[in-house]
Amino acid sequence: MVIAFTGDPFLAKEALLEEARVWGLARFTDPTPEALAEALSPGLFSGAGALLDLREVGEGEWKALKPLLERTPENVPVLLLDPKPTPARAAFYRARERRDFPTPKGKDLLRHLENRAKRLGFRLPAGVAQYLAGLEADLEALERELEKLALLTPPLTLEKVERVVALKPPVTGFDLVRAVLEGNAKEAFRRLKALREEGEEPLKVLGALSWQFALLARAHLLLRENPRPKEEDLPRLEAHPYAARRALELARSLEEAALREALDVLIAAERRAKEGKDPWLALEGAVFALLPLTGRSATR
Repeated sequence: MVIAFTGDPFLAKEALLEEARVWGLARFTDPTPEALAEALSPGLFSGAGALLDLREVGEGEWKALKPLLERTPENVPVLLLDPKPTPARAAFYRARERRDFPTPKGKDLLRHLENRAKRLGFRLPAGVAQYLAGLEADLEALERELEKLALLTPPLTLEKVERVVALKPPVTGFDLVRAVLEGNAKEAFRRLKALREEGEEPLKVLGALSWQFALLARAHLLLRENPRPKEEDLPRLEAHPYAARRALELARSLEEAALREALDVLIAAERRAKEGKDPWLALEGAVFALLPLTGRSATR
């Protein structure tokens, strides 16, 4: 009996290990024909069966394993961890049991995080769940962060979480934007220096900055139409709910004229960067030009 576990690596491995406990299988078998053949033969103190991790298995190695898997008796469990199967392996699984675990997105990811927190014995506030869902991380990394949050003294605030979470926020985060909006030149250029030292591409940062200001412009327009937007209005901003709420918060202090000027500055900076000019110089020039615009608007 061959069962393949595919989809998200974290969820697939977790499900495989749960199934392995049912069958009394405790260790992964080396993905070689010799090791698999030995595992499929019942020993003196254990039954036959195998766990195989196929994530690093190439086509040649698969071809050597396949004949043994095809001859696996129905009463002998062989559990395969194969999050992203090759076309050849996917075709092999069509005639066998395949359990697929897609990576949750959007609201499904929020529910996943809330449920995992419950399993760890604490309640995850909606704002914290949205913050975690917006980070650049896979489910396994998020699980490690939830384990840390379980040790914090309640109440679990976003400020506490931001201090202890070790994951890298996406470049589209609000730290650089907030520094610019507040007219805080020292903090804005400190953020830029950190991004440069981390090896970020200047065009990527410039694009992220442009996306954030476009989001702020949409938020400003929504606030003009409805000063007290509801949850159902957030999809109009075309952003993650957490990012949408932060954008609404920041947009309240901005004037439309300042936002228009800021977008013009960013468009010109992207053009200069793409025309062969020094992209970091173009980015720094854009931030320098944005500071008086947004800082002036934000203090009114």
